[in-house]
Amino acid sequence: MSIPKQEHTVKEHHEERMEQSASFKKTYDSIEALFGSKIARLIASKNLVVAEAKLSLSAILLSFAISLTLVVIGAVIWILLNIGLGLVVYKFIDSISLSIILLLVVNTSLGLWLFKQLKSIWKLVGFHSTVAQIVEGN
Repeated sequence: MSIPKQEHTVKEHHEERMEQSASFKKTYDSIEALFGSKIARLIASKNLVVAEAKLSLSAILLSFAISLTLVVIGAVIWILLNIGLGLVVYKFIDSISLSIILLLVVNTSLGLWLFKQLKSIWKLVGFHSTVAQIVEGN
């Protein structure tokens, strides 16, 4: 009578081991699939970052080229305006040296005024000035 009972116990242990083995295999397969999907996501993220970096670099280079072109156009216009103003002043006072001095004074005054404006604008830029304005209640 003890032999059938022992056989039944051995059979139960064998079935438990098989279930644990199957459960371990499912868990292992799930972990393997999870790592595979994580690796695929990382590769896709890397490709996205590389594409965005290329796009950003292209945009920066294009912005730089457009800015440089605008500076050149502005400089040419400014030079033409100075030549025209110099000719008008020369026509009235008939002195080249006074015309040049007057243009230098006008351009220097304008440059100093623009520098002062730039300096006051830069005081408003940045995190520190934002925090200071919030603390002051502005």
